[in-house]
Amino acid sequence: MAVEMAVVMPVLLAVAGITINMMVYLGDCARFDRVAAEAVRTQAASPSYSDYNSTVRAQSVQAQLELVFAANDYLTISVVVFEGTTGDNSDSGQTTLSLIPRQEVYVCTMSYKPWGFGKSFFGIEFSGITHTRQFVISPYRPGVFF
Repeated sequence: MAVEMAVVMPVLLAVAGITINMMVYLGDCARFDRVAAEAVRTQAASPSYSDYNSTVRAQSVQAQLELVFAANDYLTISVVVFEGTTGDNSDSGQTTLSLIPRQEVYVCTMSYKPWGFGKSFFGIEFSGITHTRQFVISPYRPGVFF
């Protein structure tokens, strides 16, 4: 019986650890979705007059997200802003002058590193999981995003 328990116990611990990490990750994803939408709506879609620069607004969105998730040292948060509708910034090399306002795409990314195991468990390396949300802000209606 002791041999069976020695064989089964690491498997049970691994399954319990994976289950706990998956539940924490899914809970953080749900919270991140709500908080990121609120941060983009308050910080980026309705900026003050002096903060009209998109990089300053992206930094303020990231600062608000990091403030909310400050207690979670296993999370890394980044916010990037693109002009256009796709978020790939493929036409950024153009030098034409356009007076038409363009939509801004805010890409909020949360990276999750599993905790409780260290960097590896039974030789399996953990690299982490990312969760990304994109928000498009209308240039014509302040405070509204798609």
